[in-house]
Amino acid sequence: MKKPVAMLLGILVAALVSSASMTAQDKKMEKEMTVTGEVVDVACYLSRGAQGEGHIRCAQACAKGGGALGLLAADGKLYVSLLPDDHKNSPNAILMDHIGMNIEAKGFVRAKGGTQGMMIRSVAAAQK
Repeated sequence: MKKPVAMLLGILVAALVSSASMTAQDKKMEKEMTVTGEVVDVACYLSRGAQGEGHIRCAQACAKGGGALGLLAADGKLYVSLLPDDHKNSPNAILMDHIGMNIEAKGFVRAKGGTQGMMIRSVAAAQK
């Protein structure tokens, strides 16, 4: 009985060490940058291209219900808002008052498997 438990603990420790090193490696690959674009509801944008003034109320309702917000850049890249590392606010909190607007967002971009995410630290009205 002791051997299987010891073996299981060994596997668990190896997995934890492996995931911790991958997390540190992923952090090295993230970039702090500024992205300019429109705040959109990710689900509605991906499913039917919904954006702009005509979609603000729907996007607000979706975000209040837990739907993800993101930033649609002029080059067509979509950056999904990520949970801040301190976990103090939802990923949508910093974007809620800017849905449908063009903003400049500063934060850390994290990408994996074709998905772009951004842990947004600050927002400002986009320069025209």
